[in-house]
Order: sequence, then C-alpha cells, then structure tokens
Amino acid sequence: MNSCIQCKADFVISEQDKQFYQKMDVPEPVLCMYCRREHLFVWRNQRNLYSRKCDKTGKQIISVFSPNSPYVVYDRDTWWGDGWDPLAYGQEFDFSKNFAEQYDALLHRVPMVGIFNGNCENSQYCNHVGEMKDCYLAFASWTSRKVLYGDNVWDDDTCADMLETASCSGCYELIQSTNCFNTKHSMNVERCNDSWFLFDCKDCTDCIACTNLRNKQYHIFNVPYSREEYGQKKQAHNLDTRSGIEQTKKQFQEMKKNAIHRFANLIKCEDSTGDNLVGAKNSHDCFTLRENIVDSAYCINGGSTMIDVYDGYGVGAQLERGYYCVDSGVQGGDLIFGVVVWGCQYAYYNYNCHACFEIIGCTGLRNKKYCILNKQYSQEEYEALKPRVIEHMRKTGEWGHPLPPLLSPFGHNETLAYEYTPRTKEECLALGFKWQDTLPGSFGKETKNPEDLPETISEIPDSIAKEILACKQCAKNYKIITQELQFYRSKNIPIPLFCPQCRYDARRALRNPHQLWRRQCMCNRAGHEHTGRCPIEFETTYSPNRPENVFCEACYRNEVV
Repeated sequence: MNSCIQCKADFVISEQDKQFYQKMDVPEPVLCMYCRREHLFVWRNQRNLYSRKCDKTGKQIISVFSPNSPYVVYDRDTWWGDGWDPLAYGQEFDFSKNFAEQYDALLHRVPMVGIFNGNCENSQYCNHVGEMKDCYLAFASWTSRKVLYGDNVWDDDTCADMLETASCSGCYELIQSTNCFNTKHSMNVERCNDSWFLFDCKDCTDCIACTNLRNKQYHIFNVPYSREEYGQKKQAHNLDTRSGIEQTKKQFQEMKKNAIHRFANLIKCEDSTGDNLVGAKNSHDCFTLRENIVDSAYCINGGSTMIDVYDGYGVGAQLERGYYCVDSGVQGGDLIFGVVVWGCQYAYYNYNCHACFEIIGCTGLRNKKYCILNKQYSQEEYEALKPRVIEHMRKTGEWGHPLPPLLSPFGHNETLAYEYTPRTKEECLALGFKWQDTLPGSFGKETKNPEDLPETISEIPDSIAKEILACKQCAKNYKIITQELQFYRSKNIPIPLFCPQCRYDARRALRNPHQLWRRQCMCNRAGHEHTGRCPIEFETTYSPNRPENVFCEACYRNEVV
C-alpha cells in the first residue's frame, strides 16, 4: 500500500502497473490516480476561450491563452506557417539546474499556438479537436460536422449539446449515445430514431420518456400505443414548448428512478474495468475509450488503437507506450509527459510537437529529430547526451513524474483539473497550482432577459441573433448564432435559457463520474440463478450511496435484453 504525497490517501500499485513502469523505465508514482489526474489535467485548458492579439501579426484572435498570459502566442495559421523557426529558441542543457527550471524558461520564449485545432474548416471556436467542419464551441472532438456545443463527440453530424457521443445525426442533448437520428434529451441510447427522453434504449423509434426498451416503436412511458394514439399523445405533451419539455422531463426523471442500471457499459471487453469502453482488453480504470484498447489504465476519452498507455486524456489514434499524455498519439509511441504531441516517437516532456523523433524538453517542433530544449544535435551527439539528461532528471527526482503544476501555462480554474477537482484559489496556490483571476465572459450586457424569451421557436425572430442574452442560472451573457437558430427551427425546439457552460455542467452532472466503487448487485428478483440478493460484486461508476437499481451483467441481461 502506498500513500499519496498530496492527498495522503492510500493507493495500490498492481502487478500490471509495476510491469508497465518497468517497461517505460520510470519509477512508481508517488501520487494516487486522482492527484496524478489533477497534475496532468492542469495542462489542458479545454473550454475557456479568450480574445487576444497575435504577438506576431497583431490581429485579434481566439485563444486558450488569456490576454494577460505571460507567453508569446501566435494565431493558428501563423504558428503553422514557415515565418518562424522553433529551433532558433534552442538552448544548451545546463546540468547545474533542474530540468523544470530550464523548460519553464523555454516555454516562455517559444511561441504558443493560439488554439489546438487541427485540420479543421470553419470551426475556429473549437479547441482540442481535429478533422472538424462547420462546428461551433465543440471541444475534445474528432471528425464531426455541423456540431454545436459538443464535447467528446466522434463523427457526429448536425447535432447540438452533445456529450460523449458517436455517429449521431440531427440529435439534441444526448449523453453517452451512439448511432442515433433525430433523438433528443436522451442518455445511454443506441440506434434510436425520432424519440425524446430515453434512457438505456436500443433500436427504438418514435418513443417518448422510456427506459430499458429494445426494438420498440410508439411507446410513451414504456406503454405501447397504436400509431394514431401515439401521435395524439405526443401532441398533448407539447414538446414544441419550453413548458411542455420541462414537464415531460420532470415526469421522466421520476420514472427513471425505477429503471435498471447496468453496472458498466462494457462492449466487447475482456478483463477490463471502467465505463463506456468498446473493445478493451486487460485495461483498468478507463473511461470513454473506443476500439482496440490493450494493457492500459487511468485513461479518459480517446482510443482507436492504444497499447500500454497510462494516465492520459484525449489519447490514442494508434499510440503505443505512453505515460502522462494529454491530446497525444496519432501514430506515436514511447511518450512520457506529452501535451499535444502528435506523430512523435521517443519523445519525453514535450509540449505541442508534431512528427518528431527522439526529442526531450521541446516545444513547438515539427518534423525534427534529435533535439533537446529545442536545440538540434547530430544523432551521435544526441545519443551521447540523452542518457546524461535522463540520469540528471533521475537525480533531481523529475524523471517519470509530472512536471510541477506551476509550469503549466494555465491557471487551475481554467483547466480540466478544476472540472474534475474543484478547489478554491487559496487551496490551489497552497498546492503549487496557478490561478486565473479573470475568466472569459461578460455579465450585465444583456439586451434580453430569460423572461423575455418566448415559449416556442416559431415566435423567435431572426433578430435574436443580434441580441445578448443572460443565463437564467449564472447570469453570464451568451448569444444565439445564426447556425444555431437554424438548428432549433429545423427541430422545432425552443432556444435555451442557459448559457453553454451551464448546459454543459448539467449534462456532466447526469453522466456518472470517472471513478469506480466496489459494489454488490442489487438484484433480488426471482427466476435468476440466485436465491435472494445476487452475490456478484463488480466495480462501477455508481457510488454505494446512489439510489439506482444497479445490476450485474447477468441480471441486467435477464431483465432487459
């Protein structure tokens, strides 16, 4: 048993974990998985976008770096252009200083890219995304089109307010769902069409407020109707009005309390723990990963082939052997502490580097080899210097551990660290994190208040796109863009009364946390292979004090499938 040096909690390092650390030639961690997550996530400002000037062109740009950030920031296209050379900032490694001190100086000198937005078209307000087209305020997403306010979405098309979804089209307010069409306000659904308020339903069409259904049509609150009856009752719910939607949602939430909850969504998985995993083998404590996840642990969001990857967020796309990585992979391998490191091999402690080979402590490099602190070496020079640098980092206690949080360009409250581990400013500063006093957004500039907004979209004029609204919950100002208005009209749904951040927080509150608890199956139903309560135990994202009926796989399948 180990004790975390930050939170003092006990944590276990399994034999599988130890084998991984030996393979990566790093020491065992001194932080528990949650504190490691916090120290890694502080490097990822995912959702806070600022308006500031490009330090090279002077033009106003959208950036994850605040205007008062003490870093050099270029707009995306300028940064990717040929008008500057990251090797020009290279420095000799100083063995009289620790690595962190030298790397911090380099980070303050080499230009940062304003926003992490790769191979995207007309999606300049999206961050940590790739292959996106005509998207707006989408984050941590990949290969999607016309997505508004999406987070962790893959291959979605013409959707809004989505969280952890894949291959959905024409949908609104879905959570952890796949392959759906024209479905709204639903969670954990697959291949469902033209429906509202579903939970754990598959292959359903024209259903409203249903749970645990399979291959059904024309159901409301799990009651079947004829096509004509369904049409009449659907109309009575007034789902084109805000009040009708809220009333149906309230009734649905009450019904959902009696639904059967599968202990975890594990599809084609073997010897793996976590939730929302597809195709995982011998992996544990992983969440929202898809396709060929092997021998990995403590990773969130990503997949598409990753082998031997520990402690990562937004990782994969053919990544083999990675440790402490954020937004990294893409045909990469042997990465230690990589933040936005794509297509790199044997890369250690690097920030925003692409298609590089054998680099240590670099930032902003593209298509380079044999570099340390952005200084280019011959292969022979590098191979002689590399072991000396690593040995120096071992002596200073830096090798194999996350960089000090003070080196992150962001304040704790700007990043995913705050989302997963909210803290006060005083707590953050005491633990060595930064804090950002001024977050983006405005208050008090609204031209319309929530009570001024009509019940239906048919009553909303085109001029709403010129108005400034105030969030009903936090009072922060927000706008309805033209593309968004067109989406609401096409779906005949009212415009939201809450700002994008509050809507995202509400979706996140419905999704289970990325944390596991040991529990026993709650099933005590007759006709199963047990007498009385089922004795099977499992690891689940439902904490022991949750009221839901959480079943093991066998009992769940006996009742639902």
